Amino acid sequence: MKIAVMQFPGTNCEFETLVAVKEVGMEGEIFRWNRPEEELSGFDGFIIPGGFSYQDRVRAGAVASKEPVLKALNEEAALGKPILGICNGFQILVEAGLLPGLVPGTGKVQMALAQNVMVSEGEIVRRGYYCDWVYLRHDASSRRCSGSYQIEMGALLKIPIAHGEGNLVTASPGLIKKLNDQEQVVFRYCDRNGRVIDEFPVNVNGSTESIAAICNPEGNVLGMMPHPERAFFAWQLPSFDPRKHRPNEPGPGRRIFESMKRYIEVESC
Repeated sequence: MKIAVMQFPGTNCEFETLVAVKEVGMEGEIFRWNRPEEELSGFDGFIIPGGFSYQDRVRAGAVASKEPVLKALNEEAALGKPILGICNGFQILVEAGLLPGLVPGTGKVQMALAQNVMVSEGEIVRRGYYCDWVYLRHDASSRRCSGSYQIEMGALLKIPIAHGEGNLVTASPGLIKKLNDQEQVVFRYCDRNGRVIDEFPVNVNGSTESIAAICNPEGNVLGMMPHPERAFFAWQLPSFDPRKHRPNEPGPGRRIFESMKRYIEVESC
């Protein structure tokens, strides 16, 4: 299994992501945005890591989504190969139409990852960039999505976020209901008990229905705002987490990469 970890100007999480790929037993390499896009066909899966591609000019992910490699990724996704977009990668996938966001063939925007707006008790208490550890609740069935293929419904993961534009919003009536009905909402922000509370600090960015991750209808493309590669090892966890002192124990983020590997093993056969 060979994974391409995509690198755009401004990407800053590619090397940590590559470590995670290799630690679960997959091969991987950094794939720069200006390589011939036809070379992507030699890979079994793809990850677009976090960062600030093209300095988030226009809006996060907008410029990177126009690169020729995104057209090639669309073609690879149509073949059923898994794609994981993390943070800026999620933004790029939405801007490119690989995840719900654009009406195919029209350029009309259905959904976007807008600037964070933190609301508590009906008041805006903060806007913009925010970094913290958050709880995620897995709201999809096992095997529904490539990046959570081995994670049971209702499972809680503690993973960090670090973004300024993760507020998933839509102006299209019924789109969120459609995502829910088709089990395309993969993770939601929640508290330590798994309760979804639609205000800050549980909903860390104002995202509609506390949505933290979605997949495409086929389930092979996943976009998520939190950073699983930053919680891959137990020693990466915050000091107040008891697992940090058990260095041989895996971190919760490892399950995302293990799921991707298992998806390739099962669904590519």
